[in-house]
Amino acid sequence: MLSSLQPRSAEILLPTGDLRVSGQQFWLGPQRAGQPVTLWIDTTTVHLSIGGQHLKTVPSRLSSLDLSRLRVDGARPAGPPPAHPSAGQLAAGATIEIDRLVHAQGVVVLAGRQLPVGQPLAGRRVTLRLEAHMVHVVVGGVLWRTIPFTLRPTDRARLRGARLPGPPPTPPTAPVRVQRRVSCRGGVQVTGQRVQVGFPHAGAIVTIEVEDTLLRVLDQHDRTLTLVPRTNRKEVTRYKAYGHTSPARA
Repeated sequence: MLSSLQPRSAEILLPTGDLRVSGQQFWLGPQRAGQPVTLWIDTTTVHLSIGGQHLKTVPSRLSSLDLSRLRVDGARPAGPPPAHPSAGQLAAGATIEIDRLVHAQGVVVLAGRQLPVGQPLAGRRVTLRLEAHMVHVVVGGVLWRTIPFTLRPTDRARLRGARLPGPPPTPPTAPVRVQRRVSCRGGVQVTGQRVQVGFPHAGAIVTIEVEDTLLRVLDQHDRTLTLVPRTNRKEVTRYKAYGHTSPARA
């Protein structure tokens, strides 16, 4: 029985950056659309390469029958795998990465569970770097946030598109920005902390820059209204002011 195959000819990526082999879909990004891709395939693992450079490793959903059909279509027996086995088959504590599209509500779905990553990321594709009991949300190679999260080994093994991790993400350099509407008493609340902005600003939409040790409150022209020490390390979970999508007019 064949244990691994390479298709007879390299697959061509669609404009969306997707390709499909025997019903299994692979995503490599629109920036690689039109490039020839070589696949190393067995019943547990698929390695994808372009120009001899290994790009990613994902769990295989192909059966022995699928491999037999690929052989009839001209696939050739493969040599040694170009990388380690599928990350989806690694131990529960192993670090893996996976790409997901953020839904309009600011969440991604992972193993049937919703993971809130932040409303500002809605519609964007992010990288999730899974460790044993946490997940790092990475955008463009920069760490966005870290969330406590644990998956059972069986759920990790079934993750679509899981791969071995790349270099650690770059720490963020800019503070997180959120919006709040000032209450009738002149205050706002962010990360569970109450901040007094002032009665003259009641009803206005302000922006708060959440830094490691400070909370900076800005008006609609990005002028600083107040600066207070940050008293806790809670994560930001809400980015928009309730009932508003844009700053209020003066």
